[in-house]
Amino acid sequence: MISVAVVDDKRDIREGLKIMIEMAEGFRCTQAYSSGRSAIEGIRQDPPDVVLMDIEMADMSGIDCIRALKRTIPGLDILIFTGHTDDEYIFKSLRAGAYGYLTKNTFPSTLLNAIREVRNGGSPMSSYIARRVVSSFNRLQREEVNLSRREQEVLDLLCKGKNYRNIADRLFISTNTVRFHLKNIYKKLQVNSKYEAVIKASRHGIV
Repeated sequence: MISVAVVDDKRDIREGLKIMIEMAEGFRCTQAYSSGRSAIEGIRQDPPDVVLMDIEMADMSGIDCIRALKRTIPGLDILIFTGHTDDEYIFKSLRAGAYGYLTKNTFPSTLLNAIREVRNGGSPMSSYIARRVVSSFNRLQREEVNLSRREQEVLDLLCKGKNYRNIADRLFISTNTVRFHLKNIYKKLQVNSKYEAVIKASRHGIV
């Protein structure tokens, strides 16, 4: 059973998400918060498995809310669910600690799968958002980091939200080989985790 908290100041969206989650097998909605401040207080007291976070709210931005939550619950899985698609919002959200980014035109089944994916260590993104992220990578020259062709393929799939098994299956290699390539990628990017790699790649146009 995956517990989910919803943070959105629009009542119809908030209540709709709560009903959808409660009706889905294997999910439960622990709370639906109408503001960032109430979410910080409630989630700190009773952390869910996954948080669905809007960006624009009346009292504070979802990005600031993420930063506040991450200070006390660093491992909290937060998934952005918003209508904003500007690069600034995307990359600020990822840098703040969000592990995925979905737009509000996402189908309910896709949203539920994304909640499962982020809970299992993935970084789900709407296809449009993933394309924006990948496009930003291409704006910088590849030789600055000097990734091999296979390393570039692994990093590209990682940035699209794929987990180790997905990457291994897509590239017809073992998960151990994926880990080997990621180790080299981390070294070249001077980062320590896949989330830092995705954020740095998105900021510097790598791949």
